[in-house]
Amino acid sequence: MHLLEVPVKPSTRSGFTLIELLVVIAIIAILIALLVPAVQKVRAAAARIQCENNLKQIGLGIHNYYSAKKSFPAAYTATGYKQGWGWGSAILPYLEQGPLYQSAGVQDQVFGLPLKGSMATPNQWTQTQLALFRCPSNGGPPLNDHRGDFATSHYRAVAGPYTTPNFIPDHDFGGVMYQNSHNKFAQITDGSSNTLLIGECTLDDSKNRWAAIWAGMRGLDSVGIYISDVMWWMDATSAKINGDAPQAFSSMHTGGAFFLFCDGTVRFIREGADIDGIIWLAGRNDGKIVNPDDFI
Repeated sequence: MHLLEVPVKPSTRSGFTLIELLVVIAIIAILIALLVPAVQKVRAAAARIQCENNLKQIGLGIHNYYSAKKSFPAAYTATGYKQGWGWGSAILPYLEQGPLYQSAGVQDQVFGLPLKGSMATPNQWTQTQLALFRCPSNGGPPLNDHRGDFATSHYRAVAGPYTTPNFIPDHDFGGVMYQNSHNKFAQITDGSSNTLLIGECTLDDSKNRWAAIWAGMRGLDSVGIYISDVMWWMDATSAKINGDAPQAFSSMHTGGAFFLFCDGTVRFIREGADIDGIIWLAGRNDGKIVNPDDFI
């Protein structure tokens, strides 16, 4: 009996050659190179939308405060050069943060006790990190180490278009929110849609920018300088969007920064916009009426 001999097929090659592997790696690298910028753009766009929404929510909180108190909140409330609660603390109940407002004692306790010299010190309440006061594009530390380790805020009241060489308590800077202010819509004769209320500010050590805090104004520092923690005015340097001044209104967004107007709208003012025009947007009744659309 003869056994049937089955022919053996030659073995087929499996796997990639070195050249094929290099080609696959190159294709993957190209795809990643194309994908990463797209992902970064999507993230930047999402952060920009969230920042704009933050300011819209803050605007709603301020308007609800107005409905209850019949005036806009002060940038902060304090006697003379002493420390005091800021506008961010004042609107907490209108931002669904009533428990924090009560626990921090905004209504019935002095801000920032015990003092360190003449300056306020933080506690667990004033170090509470609130996403609504933080722009997602500006990472930075949750506690602002340039401002006494209070919780960081990337939004600051626009005090107005007028400046002084040295800070004067209760000075009317011509805007809507400054120390102990109680302005009403009727006093914004330039128009609520033409008047700035809140602007972005960055925490960026590389540019010596210190952003803000939401809780309040800390008071005089150890060398007698009054630190502005919750507001700033518009002058030739701070009105230069993303400019070099430490207190320039600024953002990590490309090409400009967001501002909340008194009517509750949020607009993106571009870098390079006319500085004089931005300064006049900060005034409530200076008679210098400009169109915000010219700066977008």
